[in-house]
Amino acid sequence: MSSPEQAPEQAPEEALAELAGCRDPYLIGVRHHSPALAAAVPALLAQAAPEVLFIELPEEFAPWLEHLADPATVPPVALAGSGGEGGAGPVFLPFAEFSPELAAIRWAREAGVEVVPFDLPLAARGPADEEARDAGPGAGSLTAALRARAGGRPGGDLWDRLVEATAPGSGPEALRRAALLVGWALRTDAGAGAVDPYDLRREANMRRRLADPEHAGRRAAAVIGAFHAPALTAGSGAESGLPQSPRPGGAEVVTSLVPYSYALLDERSGYPAGIRDPEWQRGVFQAAGDPGLLDDLLTSTAVRICAAVRDTGHPSGPADAREVVRVARDLASLRGLPAAGRGELAEAAQTVLTQGRLLGRGRVVAAAMERVLVGRRHGRLAPGTPRSGLGPAVETLLGELKLPVPDAPERRELRLDMLRSELDRRREITLRRLAVCRVPYGEESAVAGVGDAAALTTRWAVAWSPSTAAMLDVAGLHGVTIEQAAAGVLRQRRADERRQGGPTAAEVVDGLAEAARCGLPDLAAERLAESAELLPATGALPELLAGMALLDRIRSGHLPGLDAGWERDAVDAAYEELAAAGVRALDGLAGSTAPDDARALVALACRAAGVGGGLRLADALARLDSGATPLMRGAAGAARVLQGQRDPGEFGERLASRADGATSPELRAGLAEFLRGTLLAAGPLLETGKALDPLLERVESLPDREFLNRLPALRAGFDTLAPAARSRLLSVVEDRTGTAAGTLQGPVTDPATLALLATADLAGREALAARGLTREPQVRGGPVRGDCGTRHVGCAGSGTSEPWCSGGR
Repeated sequence: MSSPEQAPEQAPEEALAELAGCRDPYLIGVRHHSPALAAAVPALLAQAAPEVLFIELPEEFAPWLEHLADPATVPPVALAGSGGEGGAGPVFLPFAEFSPELAAIRWAREAGVEVVPFDLPLAARGPADEEARDAGPGAGSLTAALRARAGGRPGGDLWDRLVEATAPGSGPEALRRAALLVGWALRTDAGAGAVDPYDLRREANMRRRLADPEHAGRRAAAVIGAFHAPALTAGSGAESGLPQSPRPGGAEVVTSLVPYSYALLDERSGYPAGIRDPEWQRGVFQAAGDPGLLDDLLTSTAVRICAAVRDTGHPSGPADAREVVRVARDLASLRGLPAAGRGELAEAAQTVLTQGRLLGRGRVVAAAMERVLVGRRHGRLAPGTPRSGLGPAVETLLGELKLPVPDAPERRELRLDMLRSELDRRREITLRRLAVCRVPYGEESAVAGVGDAAALTTRWAVAWSPSTAAMLDVAGLHGVTIEQAAAGVLRQRRADERRQGGPTAAEVVDGLAEAARCGLPDLAAERLAESAELLPATGALPELLAGMALLDRIRSGHLPGLDAGWERDAVDAAYEELAAAGVRALDGLAGSTAPDDARALVALACRAAGVGGGLRLADALARLDSGATPLMRGAAGAARVLQGQRDPGEFGERLASRADGATSPELRAGLAEFLRGTLLAAGPLLETGKALDPLLERVESLPDREFLNRLPALRAGFDTLAPAARSRLLSVVEDRTGTAAGTLQGPVTDPATLALLATADLAGREALAARGLTREPQVRGGPVRGDCGTRHVGCAGSGTSEPWCSGGR
């Protein structure tokens, strides 16, 4: 017997007559979220009076149907299932009031009719199988002709035009026939052999279940996707050797029923089978095709949108709402529609309320429309519904990882070495995922790296608390495993960024980092593509550096959530793009006086050189070295030394000459800035061995008066150093002077040294007197004593030991 794809072509009228006339089973073709069909399904089923109702759901969800049908269960809720590692991927099926399947299940409960899920079991699906899909808009000649004949909104899909838009004033049977026609047209346009093999397996399983002896002789109805309806008519059943049983040795299937929300049901949240503006769709469902009630819905929604705009501080009143309603009604009349729908409302609101300002007021109006049309409803499970979902899954996982659980909730301190221990790697990823879901379980403590390198270990304090269980129920809206929930949270965050006009460069970097740490390679790949596109175009230099540092960690395999060598080519290409963008941004730093910019310049020069920064980098550094502010000239000169573009000795002589020539306040201020920029690269410069030697020699040879004049400028550079660089510089000074800083803390008894210190004190007193400060400071009856242990003004009250001070110097 031939399959539907091999059947001779039929005229639309003949095909529709066959589908609508089928009574074994009685076919109701639907789309997963369809207000029109959801309102019509109870009447259709009551007319057909089936003794058994087949629903397009995986068979493992059968135990949850009684809880789904319970009137105390408040939609939206979701059935979720997963075949575990090596089995079917996560399946997530949300239901709202306007879901035809939910309407059918609840009708069956009231009528006492058995409900049988008859889709392909999750246990029979493999990792490559796709989740169930709704029938989408066709692109072939047949659907194009039907779309043109149906009229309606420009860009609307065939289902909207033939089913949803024509629902007002239409009877249930007319809607059923329209839905079956759409499904047949989409399938016919797919062509022979073009139906996905996974869909063919599902349909084979449906036909097999319909033919089960236990259902023989009973009146049956089937609520299925309209696309699959032609495969269930009489004479369509050759199975072509398709698998009909669960995979041998398949992983255990875990299913659950969890609360959901309208914000997640909206397709802009990232849910692929979502529907636009669920709050509006709920209103359409409640109107049940009555044109008068739909017009009331239009009016009330327009008023609420105007009120939401007004709440933001923008003028919008009853006159605006009336005009929105008028324009929406006119659009519906021009398009031959029986009532204005969501599309007409959206166009009318944009036309009337934005006042031609698409970027300013337009964004305010868009946000108000989203707030009103999407809604904030959350689902609730009926009392007595078995606990399921994320909570038990996380408790089981934490037990496997030997972490605190409800039976042993005590606080523990952990230090995780993710690169050496597989257990630590799994713990790290789990804790990151819980943190992304805002579950209060683990608190991370800072771990210092070596030098400028990032730490490879992490420290956590973990404990189970009542708030942990509570927040797991909240996070369960996003999935039934912690991996699924973390991915759902991050995808919602990404959708929020888009709605707010983003993502920004910082958000892209943060999003990539979170996805990588949480072990979500698919989401990380999407964020990586965003990074390569957005960061070079919009990122400032610190954001470019943050992106390069993150890509460095990914390339090095230091993020345990991603396998070694993950997306190597794409990561390398993105790194080169960021480096090139950073080099282009260097000229913009010429007038900067911010130490962070100088630090970024040095860091970028080191990173860009590693990927062939080449002539552009050398040219940019040379321009900054010759024509920027003293701070940036110092940083650029140091960077050129590090890149081998300038001789260290020559740069050192230049630095020393600046110290020599600092004879006026302006020149000494320039010395301070130049030295500050230079010493931002002090660690690597010290390793060159010659760059700072001329400066140190010049400081040693200065007379006391000249030294004291330049001391504030020297200290300004010293204060810029990071702790590690400061220690290295102090070691160099100690080697040159032969005196360790620690030996200067005790009292000075050598007469020659005391005489030298007295001379320095006298010079300091004269300087104070010249400025009118003649009163000698007292500290418990004694002279001011600096941290170096000597009694002079060179480092008194500085709060630190100075490398320039060695017992009076």
